[in-house]
Amino acid sequence: MVDLIKKSPVWSSVIAVVIINVVLILFRMPRMVLGNLDFLVGLFLIVLGSVFIVGAGHLFTGWRFHIRKKTDLEAENDPKHPKAKDVASIKNQPIKVNKYARYCLGFGGFLIVLGIVLTSI
Repeated sequence: MVDLIKKSPVWSSVIAVVIINVVLILFRMPRMVLGNLDFLVGLFLIVLGSVFIVGAGHLFTGWRFHIRKKTDLEAENDPKHPKAKDVASIKNQPIKVNKYARYCLGFGGFLIVLGIVLTSI
């Protein structure tokens, strides 16, 4: 069972959510409320997946934030700003979709579809 969850976490999550939804429908929870909850959780997971994708995209490469004024000695020892070509070569790398983003996008898409189906019944 643990191997199945590790091998395909999206499908195990889908099966768990379907079982939970069926149990809640049997306990007379309104399908509209259940569909709205599924839809909102799905939207949250889609946004979280996009945050994972943008986080791996080196969005803030080359930015420097100066919080306080530095003394002359600290300013001398600061690392130099990277060159524009170095920053551009890092930012122009291909988009990376890691396993967490793939999970959030797949499971979130399923929850959105399930929420629409439960709301329209």
